[in-house]
Amino acid sequence: MRINLTTASLFLYAAAAGAGYAATTVVSVPAEANIYGAGQTTPPGGGQLPPSAALNGGAQCVTFTKVKGSLKHARGSAPCPTAERCITIDLNEHEHTHLNDPDGTGGYPPTSSSTGYQKISGITAPFAGYLVGVFVKEKGPAGATPPALDFTTGAGTGFTTLAPAIDQTFFIGDGLTGDDTGTLQTFAVPQGARTLYLGISDACGFNGAPGCYFDNEGTFEVTVKASNAACPTE
Repeated sequence: MRINLTTASLFLYAAAAGAGYAATTVVSVPAEANIYGAGQTTPPGGGQLPPSAALNGGAQCVTFTKVKGSLKHARGSAPCPTAERCITIDLNEHEHTHLNDPDGTGGYPPTSSSTGYQKISGITAPFAGYLVGVFVKEKGPAGATPPALDFTTGAGTGFTTLAPAIDQTFFIGDGLTGDDTGTLQTFAVPQGARTLYLGISDACGFNGAPGCYFDNEGTFEVTVKASNAACPTE
């Protein structure tokens, strides 16, 4: 089943979901999908509301596979740095070469960050334009804002499994431990999560408050699998 969504939800549950239940769907994530618009009526700093996937109450583990961008070449004919293809969050740069793959490779800055918005945390990670996600409760973001995750330290983006908190923006990239290589990463669903949002973290000058989604172009397509089985432990 392939569904192209910007503001609607994908339903990853069945009427009787047992311990071995898993649901898979393909999601299209526009480069303009503002992750900080999760649970909002309008996206802060512009762009589009991010696509969302509804989770059943027993969902415990999510994986992301077959992450592909829609752009093979920049307007200046520069190729995407990997076979996964790209998007751009810097369409107006004069060189027309700043394409980035799902891990952000090819993005102009060596690192980028966002301060987040209200209850949704920010994030710091290598490069820019990488695919990110956030889990929220049934009624949307609420409670204390979780700390921003920093994927430029420790294992960085090469983790095997990740357990983000509710409302905590996390790095997805291509869902592998390496850039277009490595093993499949797993993401533990936090208790109480009912919706998974997918999008892009962007900011003017690549650091700061959410913004500058107006010069983004392209789409990431990703296969999302939600399972009622627990993620494997490291």
